[in-house]
Amino acid sequence: FANRVKHLILVEPWGFPERPDNAEHERPIPIWIKALGAILSPFNPLAGLRIAGPFGLSLVQRLRPDFKRKYSSMFDDNTVAEYIYHCNVQSPRRVRIFHGETAFKNMTIPYGWAKRPMLQRISQMDRDIPITVVYGARSCIDGNSGSTIQSLRPNSYVKTIAILGAGHYVYADQPEDFNEKVKDICDSVD
Repeated sequence: FANRVKHLILVEPWGFPERPDNAEHERPIPIWIKALGAILSPFNPLAGLRIAGPFGLSLVQRLRPDFKRKYSSMFDDNTVAEYIYHCNVQSPRRVRIFHGETAFKNMTIPYGWAKRPMLQRISQMDRDIPITVVYGARSCIDGNSGSTIQSLRPNSYVKTIAILGAGHYVYADQPEDFNEKVKDICDSVD
């Protein structure tokens, strides 16, 4: 692995922190969400979108009106919502290769925490491989994982970069800034 990787760039990495023991006490989850989660747990996360059929697109538009606002400089219609809908409404393939949705379901425990958090294993990675963690400053993903990775790899290069004005889709929210940071990292490798 180490002879093939010059620098690892983790963009908005999911699955690093462990679910805190007090997660439910810090942010109580309403009983109706718990009930809905129990009912839907046997299904893949986007099954509801497929069940909605032709109403699925309006569901995406209603649940995520930010898509239209966020990308208004590029599109003056519902292109982004339609793209998200069509990408996610496809039924998972019934082949041996994991579909992303099925893989995500198999890797999570309730409320989106990782079954096997990466912070438990990151110290086993070759210490000579530099890591840069890139987050959107307004992201829902825990940005503290970068500093935790650094503490778990004290003799390795670990850098955390926060892209101002970006949320979870950092590469789409601030594409110029994101591309510049990635290019700088790539230039430093060669």
